[in-house]
Amino acid sequence: MRPSFPGSPKMLWWCLCVLAAGVACHRSGEPAPQPLRPLNVVVITIDTLRPDHLRCYGYPRIETPTLDRIAQSGALFENGVTQTPLTPPSHASIFTGLNPPTHKVRDTGGFVLSPSTPTLATLLQQRGWDTAAFISSSVLKRRFGFAHGFAVYDDQMPRPGKGHEFLEDAERRAGDTVDRAVQWLDQRSGKPFFLWVHLYDPHTPYDPPSPYREQYKDRPYDGEIAYTDREIGRLMDSLKGKSPPDKTLVAVLSDHGESLGEHGEYSHGVFLYDSTLRIAFLLAGPGVPSGMRVKPQARTIDFLPTILELMGSAAPPGIEGVSLVPFFSGKDADTAISYAETLYPKINLGWAELRGIRTNQWKYIRAPRPELYDLARDPGETANVLAEHPSEVRKLEAHLAAAGRLAGPEKVETTPMDEKTLAQLKTLGYTSGFSSRSFSLNGQGVDPKDRLAVLKLMDAAEQPRPPLSEPRRIELLQQAIRMDPTNPLLYYSLGSKLEKSGRYDDAMKLYRAALAKGIENGRLRSRLGDLLVRSGKKAEAIAEYEKAAVINPADVASQANLATAYLELGRPADAERVYRAIVAIEPSSGAAQNGLGVLAIQRQDGTAARGYFEKAIELDPDLVEAHLNLGLLYQMAGERSRARACFERFLAKASPRQYAAVIPKVRAALAELQ
Repeated sequence: MRPSFPGSPKMLWWCLCVLAAGVACHRSGEPAPQPLRPLNVVVITIDTLRPDHLRCYGYPRIETPTLDRIAQSGALFENGVTQTPLTPPSHASIFTGLNPPTHKVRDTGGFVLSPSTPTLATLLQQRGWDTAAFISSSVLKRRFGFAHGFAVYDDQMPRPGKGHEFLEDAERRAGDTVDRAVQWLDQRSGKPFFLWVHLYDPHTPYDPPSPYREQYKDRPYDGEIAYTDREIGRLMDSLKGKSPPDKTLVAVLSDHGESLGEHGEYSHGVFLYDSTLRIAFLLAGPGVPSGMRVKPQARTIDFLPTILELMGSAAPPGIEGVSLVPFFSGKDADTAISYAETLYPKINLGWAELRGIRTNQWKYIRAPRPELYDLARDPGETANVLAEHPSEVRKLEAHLAAAGRLAGPEKVETTPMDEKTLAQLKTLGYTSGFSSRSFSLNGQGVDPKDRLAVLKLMDAAEQPRPPLSEPRRIELLQQAIRMDPTNPLLYYSLGSKLEKSGRYDDAMKLYRAALAKGIENGRLRSRLGDLLVRSGKKAEAIAEYEKAAVINPADVASQANLATAYLELGRPADAERVYRAIVAIEPSSGAAQNGLGVLAIQRQDGTAARGYFEKAIELDPDLVEAHLNLGLLYQMAGERSRARACFERFLAKASPRQYAAVIPKVRAALAELQ
């Protein structure tokens, strides 16, 4: 809940009230690039897709006719593997041909792909291809660096319903994304193109639309996959009219799999077992034999050099993957050593990170208690045979050091994100990016295998099925914190539920307990500030907001709350300083323009205030406070029709709970105007 402040003059009181309620390329010296065959390239990445849940991979309980046809028309890689079971770093490996330690995208949130790193999009755009990407989740928003090389990067998620705190949902359905991709395809006019379509539906929560919800009612994960297959079919139908098969390369990859309860994990990101490392990998088009099944391991880092060879070019220097084209003629390709990592346990849960090496036979996982599995005899990775094969462990450790470029402990630093991005990521279960923080990757800490009970409690507390009461979900998270008191994600999750349940004092105590445990970041400070405002301790709130602003300058929402607190305590100069700092960080901030308008009202400068409020609405049409403030100014100026329009927009968008004290006044004002 955002802070709320009373004021004295009628106009100033309304403005302060609603303001507070809403705060909550080719480089010189390099050889000229080789000419490419003018092929169109279509890459479809499907989030969280296990290959063993596709019919073409031998799963009989699902209908996936589109993906089956693609597999029949080209090559299916039976042992495709990702370098990490997390969406952004996996996509970075797909499009750069580099392992995560090299491209430096290490987790979901908090890491940005450098614009200096060549990608498939930048390489093709340099050589004249039209490029477009259509994204289905906020985890791949352009601010994470994946838009480089794309002339079109459509990452706009749907608008949430009335009263939602943020401007976008965290994801959109495959149908919406495919609609936009088809529209783009319909505008092509003969120039070769590269199209990337990212589909997110198989990610949690599993909630397929009808008729797949009913058809797969006991297996909603499969329902999401079947629905996604249908939407890919629509994309393929559109593609036929724009690009003949002999001119089109089509690739389908999942970024990672899903554990579905195997090994005590319910989603992905914590462990490096094949339930999350194995991916679907299909490739069809010129140069790819029809109906071929490739048994040797194929890695995500091999995708870029494979596409470039099929187009007639070698990969750029420094690429860590290799082309898979030799497999198509029965030759070998050097894919036997696959590096894997997950930093998610370290960054999000406070445990030890995991690294590993996978070969065609072995899986070695470096953990506080290391593991070795003979995949040929034990594909389910049920028997740790590390003690029985010391020589294999030594070899795999050497491969791990080389592939991971490890020469001792490594340090990584997360990049702070803005509040909207953080909120979207949090709804998907990710917490990286709350602040700039350095992590030492030394392999030390709690072994994730020793926290299976905590993972089970976390999953039970967050999953929609079976339906549990909110008090019961709170109890489960409280139990998890008692078992794992230094886990940051538990405090964020429990605090959010306590606040939504109106247990503000308990939430404040929880956040203070987290800080006492050394879990220090801007998000915690900001939430404490909001709760202190609610309890009337505005001076203490300012101290917390100021700390939050220092820790995470990108969190403009917290800074807006700080400015509001300054206003309430009669510090307009400080409030203006913060609002102008927000504008410098985020010029598109409607909230800052709205705040500057309130300050102009305090100075009795109605003309300036009107300009600020109009600018706020231009930047953010959903900012209800600005509609109300502007409506009040129009009403005072005698512009009745404009005032009515603003008040009506406010009532259409305002949350009844958040603006309970204001809505009756607006309705009364509207009645007078009519």
